[in-house]
Amino acid sequence: MTALAGQIAEIWILYVIGTAMIAARIFCRTKMVGYRNYDWDDYLVIAVAGMWTAAPVIGQVFVQGAEGRHTSDLTFEERKNMNEEDRKKWAYGSQMFLLGLTGYVVILWTLKFNMLCFYSRVVRGLWTERFVKPLMVVVVLSVVVIIITLAATCRPFHHLWQVWPDPGRQCVPQNLTFFVVILVFNLVTDICIMLIPIPVLVGIQTNRLKKFGLFLLFSLGFFCIQLNQKGVSALWSMREDCVGIFVGQAPMVTPLLKRRFWVMAGYATDKTGNSQTPHYNGSRLESHELRSGRANNSKVHDPYSITNVVSRSESQEEIVQKDLPSLPEQPRQFRSGIRVEQRIDVEAVQGTYTQPRDPRW
Repeated sequence: MTALAGQIAEIWILYVIGTAMIAARIFCRTKMVGYRNYDWDDYLVIAVAGMWTAAPVIGQVFVQGAEGRHTSDLTFEERKNMNEEDRKKWAYGSQMFLLGLTGYVVILWTLKFNMLCFYSRVVRGLWTERFVKPLMVVVVLSVVVIIITLAATCRPFHHLWQVWPDPGRQCVPQNLTFFVVILVFNLVTDICIMLIPIPVLVGIQTNRLKKFGLFLLFSLGFFCIQLNQKGVSALWSMREDCVGIFVGQAPMVTPLLKRRFWVMAGYATDKTGNSQTPHYNGSRLESHELRSGRANNSKVHDPYSITNVVSRSESQEEIVQKDLPSLPEQPRQFRSGIRVEQRIDVEAVQGTYTQPRDPRW
């Protein structure tokens, strides 16, 4: 296999992996809450799916059509001695590179916002919830700064793909300013996002193996941080987008690994051989929940919330059916304070009971 064929194959393998994760997430989420109960992150994932479909097309055009050329690799002498036809090819490759770079930023930052929307439900009712919205603002502002940097660093903008006259080292697709700004904001936002669920996971009461699994699941984003530190290549942006999709959707597709999910969805039978038909009633089929110490928050209704708890044996991560009737909540005035109870003991004894006669009779 030639180097070109290997790069094209990698592009489409990455696309298949990312698409499979998105499809699994949409399927799982639809079965659990129904499409009518989609939240912001569900619609964001659908938008990411559209942008992700364009990514391999741009990647193949850059690698195959433009032969991976961009003006960042040209010296002054090469620019000067190049004929007009070759200059057009290098300019075209630079345009494809910039288009792919912009798409990478948009996809990755959409995934960051999508993850924050998911975490807003995971930590709902907990003290870390207060950090989610400010961090959303930081993510939005950071991507705005990046777009402005891409648009304003080289003026006029078309000099970014101009071959001759030489526009200078500031006007190249692999501008150092671009990558420093993107890298800094990417690392900072990744670290902040990953820190949100960690304090909550520390307080979860479960065995060590399950707690380790939860830490691993919610800390996969640090793998993206390591990926950011690797060398730049023609496919680096698509690789990181694929990792971002995988990491972002992993917590959402874990119910697919539970047999109970497939039983409740009607695709499998339980241990007794019975298949349960799901009942939507316009709401959730079931939920995938994590247990914590606060289970009484009445505003929590999302199946992914750590504070929303229905357990059967121990503190654990499991799928539970949501359409079970709930017990009536105790009135607020009786939750604390002094309560007076009257108890009547009834004792059965042997003998004959004669009802007393009314004197008026």
